[in-house]
Amino acid sequence: MEQADDRLDHAPWPMRALVLAALGAVSGFAFYHLTNGDQTQLDGALAALVAIFGIALAFSLERLRWQWSVGFAASGAVVAALIAWWNGSPDGWNADDGWHFAAALAAVAIAIPLFQAARDEGRLRLVSPAVHAHAWTNIILGGAAIAFTGATMLLAFLLSQLFGLIGVYFLRDLLREGWFAVALAGAAAGGAIGLLRDRDVMTSVLQRVGRTILSVLAPVLAAGLVFFVLALPFTGLDALWEQTKATTPILLACMIGAVILTNAVAGNSAEDEAKASALRWSAMALIASIAPLAAVATVSTGQRIVQHGFTPDRLWAAVFVAIAVAVALGYAWALFRGRSAWPTPLRAINIRLAAGICLLALFLALPIVSFGALSTRDQVARLESGRIPAERFDWAALAFDFGETGRAALKRLQTHRNPSIAARANAVAKAQTRWDAQSPEQQDTQRAVSLADRIRVLPVGTQLPLGLAAAIGEGQCKTNSPCTFFLLPGGQEALQLDDVCFPSTAGAGNLRSRWQCNPSRYVLRLGKWGVADEEAYSDALRAKLGRGYRDGRIEIRTVPARLVFIDGEPASDPFN
Repeated sequence: MEQADDRLDHAPWPMRALVLAALGAVSGFAFYHLTNGDQTQLDGALAALVAIFGIALAFSLERLRWQWSVGFAASGAVVAALIAWWNGSPDGWNADDGWHFAAALAAVAIAIPLFQAARDEGRLRLVSPAVHAHAWTNIILGGAAIAFTGATMLLAFLLSQLFGLIGVYFLRDLLREGWFAVALAGAAAGGAIGLLRDRDVMTSVLQRVGRTILSVLAPVLAAGLVFFVLALPFTGLDALWEQTKATTPILLACMIGAVILTNAVAGNSAEDEAKASALRWSAMALIASIAPLAAVATVSTGQRIVQHGFTPDRLWAAVFVAIAVAVALGYAWALFRGRSAWPTPLRAINIRLAAGICLLALFLALPIVSFGALSTRDQVARLESGRIPAERFDWAALAFDFGETGRAALKRLQTHRNPSIAARANAVAKAQTRWDAQSPEQQDTQRAVSLADRIRVLPVGTQLPLGLAAAIGEGQCKTNSPCTFFLLPGGQEALQLDDVCFPSTAGAGNLRSRWQCNPSRYVLRLGKWGVADEEAYSDALRAKLGRGYRDGRIEIRTVPARLVFIDGEPASDPFN
């Protein structure tokens, strides 16, 4: 039988705030010194050990079976330290290594409320209301700790400035020391968690307020997702791929939002459920929408993998999509099984899903399955089979993202029988950065893509040549401001006009002189775009001009010239 009360019935423990404040200070001090300066593989592992032990113990420590909390925090810290050790190669972390460590952190975070519920029971028994209450409480404590830490640092800064008015600079000097600032932040976070842990009534109220606010948003998201799903048969899936390359992340974010709002409506127990029909029906609509979103995300990720092959990021995306599918199926089963009483089976499903995701994250964090190795084999096979030409192959990913297997494959390709493959592999092997590892064509494409969002190309319907994107010099286009490129007939010349020079409202923007706003001109010579430099005088012409100047043969003539006109008004100096 579920318990309706959100309060975690633990006796007050005044010493806990002091213990956690001291733990936070020591952990912050140690973490700073382990990560400051030249960091070795051992330093990285010890830093992870210190940080995860402090965080896990801060959230889980209770006087009741406190030894269990210490053991749990130590176990999670050891796992995180081992993951950091395995990933801490001398060459630095690659994309796959970062995901491994993120999976370890996710496993520890999910395991904390599960452990707290089992500790309260004194055995491996996960009571649904307790798990949900601990999960919501941990989220609230985390947010409160961040806010309190920010307020503490602001107060310390204010006091340092106040003391500075009378010539006392000890606090200002301390805050400038990195170790003191990190230790102070750790003490503030630990102390805040300890203080709030002794105020179950307050956290219970914050839980209810937070869930109530979130549940009110359920109808809004439900209406949006239902409309989106119903519109898909009419718009088709092609529109999703044309509008953005971030289809899967957007869909996953919407599913996460749906899960959070659904659980806000479901509450921690039967007595805690939202009673309003509009909220319950909205949550049911959210549950029904998760499955189509998961299906579209599956198609999106699968399509990217089929088109472009494996990479660590795409394989991790496939993992996230698989988790989303499991959640969709579990929630759909809870809705089918429970009918109008769907929150009860849904809360049970949450426990199973949390345990399964925790174990999966722990498994993926371990160096058992290497997504870098899988990606290397797949991408190299596509290269050697001719499915990807050497000039279009992602050599930067092979050299910097796939780990040691990628670097080993790159070394092997340096002696490949295909001359173009061997040449590119030898060039990439000397690259110090990802940018250096890209071919000139890939660099031009990347420049054009990065500029596409803030460049308008005229006439309408034309595209910015890739070589021109590489030739753009310093100026508004190169930094943050948008600009316009006007391609002249023939495709051999282009003019760059900065938008900041032509505000739509009189007096808007910064006042700029005419020469600052004179358009830059680019020309295509011998297949390469470049700035149109003024032609230098030849020696013979210079001598003739000198004689004419001395003799006073100077006159004014009217000659044809080209200028940029905007809405009938001249907007540039003449140019040839």
